[in-house]
Amino acid sequence: MIIILASLFAANLALAQTPASAGKDATPATAASGNCEASAVSKAGKPLYGAAKAAFIKKCEGENKPATADKSTQQSKMAMCNKDATGKKGAERKAFMKDCLSK
Repeated sequence: MIIILASLFAANLALAQTPASAGKDATPATAASGNCEASAVSKAGKPLYGAAKAAFIKKCEGENKPATADKSTQQSKMAMCNKDATGKKGAERKAFMKDCLSK
């Protein structure tokens, strides 16, 4: 009887770990949402459902997005400063770019 219970417990653990390994092969956006969904548990350790789960996933995915938004903002700022620095050379251009990018 103990052997049967131990084998069922081991099989349950093996099945529970299968989706986590599938998430590693997914695209970054899918992997990020999978991590958010996997970590959607209450303080008591029980999985969240319904509106609570949706709110948690929305917040979790929102925390992962600002890094890419800052990068595109920095890139657009760099393009604008490069356009404005047309005609400047050497130290004058370097000083202008430093000032422009710091704004």
